[in-house]
Amino acid sequence: MSFLQQKWNEHQVKPLRRYSSQREFEADWVSGLRRRYRVSQERLAALASVSVTTVQNWENPLSGKRIAEHNQDRLRDIERELWIKAHVTLLEPCPPYIHALHELLSANRDSSAQGLADYLVGCMAAHDPGRARLLHWAGLTYSIADSASPQARAYEEAALRALGEDPCEGNDRLAAAIENEILGAQFEDLLSLPEGEARLGKGRQLLRACQRLFCRDQQPAYLWNALEVACRAPLEMRDRFSLVNELQALLGAERVSRRIHAEVAYQAARSLLAESATLN
Repeated sequence: MSFLQQKWNEHQVKPLRRYSSQREFEADWVSGLRRRYRVSQERLAALASVSVTTVQNWENPLSGKRIAEHNQDRLRDIERELWIKAHVTLLEPCPPYIHALHELLSANRDSSAQGLADYLVGCMAAHDPGRARLLHWAGLTYSIADSASPQARAYEEAALRALGEDPCEGNDRLAAAIENEILGAQFEDLLSLPEGEARLGKGRQLLRACQRLFCRDQQPAYLWNALEVACRAPLEMRDRFSLVNELQALLGAERVSRRIHAEVAYQAARSLLAESATLN
């Protein structure tokens, strides 16, 4: 079965939107790949060793030409390469087992990577300073094949808890990289979910993670992340109201108001500013 045929079959099981044909789905998948990883048509053409016109035809749902199977295989490999670059940070010093997991993922040996990750997590002591990093990588071994993998999410949540309770000792850069990768991936998942209980549940999960990390090192960025989650999920008004008040107490009402009005991500919090000012 060709790569995009498999993607089409998966889409039909749980469709997030309707397509008039498989060709329209394929065109949207290619353009979506470029959007997700901010790749131009010229760059994708170079990666796939085809002309820009060929990429334009791939993205044209009215084109009568199907994407050749060897090009679909290349698109599969390109998606994997871009995913690894976007989600994986190899900061030194890097333990040998992290290098081993990276090599297995790069070689498309997901089941081997998952088995090694599960084994290492089971062997590592609960308070080992490298546990958060290992849990993060264990999550990567599952999410690279299935972004909705329950095992991936369980590992990522455990990594965030470990960072919130016991950050990577003496390595703030590593801790920040892990946090950004996990929170970024989970926020992408949140935005891809349709409105409903699943989206709200993901929003509450992300909100708690941001709040834990703020409690750890008092960085306002985590509160801003929490507010964006509360606006985009969207969570209950009391969650947004509480976060706006907390940010105002920390940074001042004028500064918070300017940013909320300037950035579309916080649009759902704008109506709360006047009410917050009245109470304060």
